[in-house]
Amino acid sequence: MKKTLISLAALLLAATSAMAQVVVKTNAGDLSLRLIGRTNLDYGRYIPHSDGLDYGVKMNDTRLGCIATFDKNWTTKMEICYANKAISFRDLWIGYSINDKMSLTGGNHFQPFGAKILGLAYKFIEDAQADYAICPSRKIGVSYDYTSNPVKATAGIYSDANIDALGGAKNQGYSLAAKLIGRPICGDSSVLHIGVAAMYTDVANDYTYNVVQPETFTSRNILSCPSPVANTININRGEAELIYIFKRFYFETHYLTAFSNMVEGLDNIKMNGAYAQTSFLLKGKKQNYNKKTGLAANASPKNLELLARADFLAIDEYGTIDENGVARTNADQKVMDFTMGLNYFFNKNVNIRLNYTVAKVEQGDNEFTNNAIQTRLQFAF
Repeated sequence: MKKTLISLAALLLAATSAMAQVVVKTNAGDLSLRLIGRTNLDYGRYIPHSDGLDYGVKMNDTRLGCIATFDKNWTTKMEICYANKAISFRDLWIGYSINDKMSLTGGNHFQPFGAKILGLAYKFIEDAQADYAICPSRKIGVSYDYTSNPVKATAGIYSDANIDALGGAKNQGYSLAAKLIGRPICGDSSVLHIGVAAMYTDVANDYTYNVVQPETFTSRNILSCPSPVANTININRGEAELIYIFKRFYFETHYLTAFSNMVEGLDNIKMNGAYAQTSFLLKGKKQNYNKKTGLAANASPKNLELLARADFLAIDEYGTIDENGVARTNADQKVMDFTMGLNYFFNKNVNIRLNYTVAKVEQGDNEFTNNAIQTRLQFAF
């Protein structure tokens, strides 16, 4: 088994190095096509180990796609994902650049709320729990984006149904989302980024908040706070964020809130979350920041990064109605965790990550505490 994994890792490394250079262009230069992809080789273990806590090695979240640019102003991205024994679409959109600052995007893409446009996995192996639970992911919609050094503004309207569920829902629902970022400092080695976002969702079907912690990619059901919320009418979300970068130092914090309006007879649901994370390059000259996405980016090749993150999420007591029409009450839920991490970037295509998480979950009078260690070898091109 060990020899097989080593051989597979070597094969993926060779393939990544080769495919990273695959760019096709027409002689006229009016079409450029670039292959993209990634795969993760993960190891996760709970400490101490006990019955019911899975651990081991898993290769998950393998993606393959392409980005095409044509007629100068048009860009399209198509990406499919294999994870948890299923194949699904991720990005599937087309964009038009009005000029060097303004653009329009239509299709299945991220909504302008939270950090999931890149996912916090670019720094840590797992997303912050507050971001994972409150922030939505990709939906089909149309958005407008304005990006300059001092300001970034994004707004859009989206269907609330998933791309693989369209046509199956009687009412697809919709979301309105907007995000505004101010950057009083935006230089090569220093950034001060202050942002706010708001989102309104008319819920199409029963809504589920994803609350699971701690977890590893080899086991995703440990110490879970399952929160399927039937009979939701709409959800209002808000966010405030700050990013500060100075040379090798990076700091980021988010506060997120969600308020779910329920049908008559059920208490409305209140959810609040916050996290703060920081990193310092033990080896390397400066942190990287992406002005287009409005998020910190991976460190440069040959850089060694030390990270830490504190995360908190709270859900007030709420009620639901089961399939038999019986109302039941769910206790207050709180999730608190602290993660230390270490990242090393061999080159722009290969990196390795190490995370150690200490987590505590409170569900009413019940408490669960666990520690988990995870490693990831990632190949991306």
